[in-house]
Amino acid sequence: MRFQVIGAVSISDGDVAVPLTSPRQEQLLCLLVCSRGRTMPAEALTDALWGGRRAGRPGKNLQVLVHRLRRTLGDPGRIRHDRSGYSLVATADEVDAWLFDDLAERGRRALDRGDLEVAATLLAEALALGDGPAYPGLHDIPQLAHAAERIEQERRQVLAARLDAELALGRHIQMIPELVALLAADPLVESSAARLMTALHRAGRRAEALDVYQRTRAVLAGELGVEPGPSLRALHAALLRGEEIPSPAAASPGGEPAEAGEVPEAGKAREAEREAGNAGEARPTDDRAPEEPAQAPALLPPPIGDMTGRDAELGEVIAALARPPVVCVLSGMAGVGKTALAVQAAHALRDSFPGGQLFVNLQGAGGEPVTPHQALGRFLRALGVAGPAVPEGVDERAEVFRGLLSHRRVLVVLDDAADEEQVQPLLPAGDGCAVLITSRGRLTALPAARGVPLGLLDSGAAVELLRAVSGRAEFRRGHPPAEELAALCGRLPLALRIAGARLAARPHWSVPRLVSRLAAEHDRLDELTHGPLSVRAGLALGYSGLAEVPRTLFRRLGLIETPDFAGWVAAALLDSGTRPAEDALESLVEAQLVGYAGVDGVGEPRYRMHDLVRLHAKERAAADDPPGAAEAALGRLAGAYLALAEEAHRREYGGDYTVLHGPGRRWRPDPATADRLLADPGGWLRGERLGLVAAVGQAAAAGLHEVAWDLAMSAVTLFEAQGHFDDWARTARTALDAARRAGDLRGVAAMRYSQGTLEIFRQRYAAARPHFEAALQGFTSVGDRHGQALTLRNSALIERVEGRLESALAAYRRALGMLREVGDRHAEAHVLGSIAQIHVERGDGGEAEPLLRTALRVYRELGDPRGTAQILNRLGGLHLAEGRPADAGRAFQEVLTTARAVGDRIGEAYGLLGLGEAALLDGGLDQAAAHLDAATALAVGLGEPFVAARACLARGRLAAESGEHERAAALLGQAAARFDEIGLPAWHARAVEARRAAEGLASRP
Repeated sequence: MRFQVIGAVSISDGDVAVPLTSPRQEQLLCLLVCSRGRTMPAEALTDALWGGRRAGRPGKNLQVLVHRLRRTLGDPGRIRHDRSGYSLVATADEVDAWLFDDLAERGRRALDRGDLEVAATLLAEALALGDGPAYPGLHDIPQLAHAAERIEQERRQVLAARLDAELALGRHIQMIPELVALLAADPLVESSAARLMTALHRAGRRAEALDVYQRTRAVLAGELGVEPGPSLRALHAALLRGEEIPSPAAASPGGEPAEAGEVPEAGKAREAEREAGNAGEARPTDDRAPEEPAQAPALLPPPIGDMTGRDAELGEVIAALARPPVVCVLSGMAGVGKTALAVQAAHALRDSFPGGQLFVNLQGAGGEPVTPHQALGRFLRALGVAGPAVPEGVDERAEVFRGLLSHRRVLVVLDDAADEEQVQPLLPAGDGCAVLITSRGRLTALPAARGVPLGLLDSGAAVELLRAVSGRAEFRRGHPPAEELAALCGRLPLALRIAGARLAARPHWSVPRLVSRLAAEHDRLDELTHGPLSVRAGLALGYSGLAEVPRTLFRRLGLIETPDFAGWVAAALLDSGTRPAEDALESLVEAQLVGYAGVDGVGEPRYRMHDLVRLHAKERAAADDPPGAAEAALGRLAGAYLALAEEAHRREYGGDYTVLHGPGRRWRPDPATADRLLADPGGWLRGERLGLVAAVGQAAAAGLHEVAWDLAMSAVTLFEAQGHFDDWARTARTALDAARRAGDLRGVAAMRYSQGTLEIFRQRYAAARPHFEAALQGFTSVGDRHGQALTLRNSALIERVEGRLESALAAYRRALGMLREVGDRHAEAHVLGSIAQIHVERGDGGEAEPLLRTALRVYRELGDPRGTAQILNRLGGLHLAEGRPADAGRAFQEVLTTARAVGDRIGEAYGLLGLGEAALLDGGLDQAAAHLDAATALAVGLGEPFVAARACLARGRLAAESGEHERAAALLGQAAARFDEIGLPAWHARAVEARRAAEGLASRP
């Protein structure tokens, strides 16, 4: 359970909101929260809650209020009572105000001991717990007003500490936007101005830092008539002298953070050295020879002036390289802007490396990368070694290179590195040198290398880059044509530059014209070419550098139509074992042709392909694959989805029950992989929902009609439990069309049965009937007894809900005989439960209970928690009908617990509904209201009208019990209308009868 008092007052139990039923309950809860688990005397509580307005028996009023709050929480032990008073029983993780205090304290301790990264993280987590004042709307209670003010003061201190930790970590560029906003919010806070000045100065924006001082000084003079304080003046003076300014929180472990502009003792010593020597360059402090200024190579390409959206990454690279010796690896896919960022950072650091800047394009992504031998030869000549003096062997060249750089401050930029082996001989050994590497791979085997991954631009930065390159002034954030163009370019900087350059070269082109040209996938890579710039060329280099198996997998991955995919699909596409497929996939990840997308619900890594990379994969498949290869790979992929979905259903239901399978070809992963994936079958189905839907469509389009309808039916296990009715409808319709085209009568019947079942779940009983009639006719024509039995079972349900109980009973008994004949124990248990329900509706609980107990035993033997929950729900209904609310409540609680454990959201709605009805029967009106409200919210969200209608009926009865007869009549009228809309005459009659009774009571004087 979670208690929130910062920004808003609320309670939640998991994903379910627990509504407080009165303002007094909210006040009492907040008073207990602000005492932080300590006992609050009863007298203090009554004074705070009622003050001078206390009733004659304040102690009794408090007891009643505590009792009601306990019922709201659903756990009496949450509020402890002893002789002294009351306290809230909770952990710090459950109460946001308590967690805020704990995180703040842990963050400060980390800051004191110099653990800046941990401090920044903890303090940021504390600040993220809520926005706005604590205990909002309750500040008329002094205790809560004081507690809210304390938290607000604490937030300001935590914010200051977090900013100082971030700046001490060298994140000056990243922090600038936040510091600008902070100072704008309160221009009189000198510490905010000091932090912003420090960040701007450390980011190389000294003039802007000085401007911040002048503006702050003017505001202080105008508003308060005072000059800036000594710390801010000292910082200003240091900036004017060009001194290196330490970050505001650069304190020694256990010490206090230094004031902005204050130079620690060690810094003063370094300052003295700078005064005595070259400006900005410390004198040597050991026996090394000074730098030789004669040969200071400057091999950097010119920087790109319109680089956009990379402030954070640029700041991270600059911060890393400013502390040599260091190796920094900038990684990312082709076209993401690695080289541009590396060159920008290198130019920003030129003054920090007076020994020179070396640069080489290693061409590692292509088929003929530059060898270390060649790169070292170029470096040695740039460092002044005459051609004849350059050694022949690579080891000797590396030794001379390291010797020349041993006493220099040199920045080495190795662009487009292939792997660690290529760059290892090119790494200098001098303490003053830094190395910046760009690579599609992360090069994690380089010891102590700092990795900076470079991703796609966000939407706003992508539009800004388009504006900068194209010169189109109308491009701005929120401009629909520009955002559409950025999306078609996949927010890839190279593609954006090309699109912007094409618009700049063709001022007569409208943006929609270029958008329409890019919209056609088969032409998009052709359109993303301008002069020497080409997205396709960059991708082709990466492809050409792959081994044969990864190349094949790359082409096959172009078949996938989902945003991301699990690693197991690689084995199906390659028709190989798991290990070689994983190795091939990881090769694509290292080449940045495939990205890592996170971990799914069962712990499996998921991957993704950029849209433009996927288009290139399709191009390569069309050019390089033999005829039929793509079709065969697609068949294996769909077959793998079918095999795994079939096994997931089998594990969920205890066997091949309540489902029909066809002869479509399966592709089965090795048993160990299948067991790992399906350890949580429901979790696997949830994680693969988009893949299952896409596989049905692709199988149908490829003429694999038997795979399509079988997979569509197997996926109902997921669609039914999670309420994905749109996916259910789409896959059934797609597979039905494919079966009809192929003349597959059994497939047509299976999909008509599935469509009818979907209509039952949507409570559209009249719409379901023709589907079942067609399905029964189809199954009968092909002699499928199992299909006939399942169809009869669901047809009987329509008869029952429409009040034709004898007809329903006859259909159920006919289906029961067939199900026993084919051995479908799961469906048999379901029919037993349905027959029992008819007996319940007739008022014959003695006939119903044995049938329910038998069905319950079968489901438990099968290990089917969802079936078990469904029978328990019926048992709960029987107990309600017999006036046994305690037994009913226990049954419905087990329904709720089971449904939540297996992720059955519809079952969860039924459990909440049953608990509400049981509490209503038992007289627990507050508890009933809470459960019924939760059931209504969940049912509406899932599109489950029957539960919503029954909850409305129960809420009407609840209002009647509370004496609110007019409100009761209105709610019962709404329930009657809903039952009528669904087509449930028996339930409609109950609601109408209850409404009339409520109206009669409301009309009494």
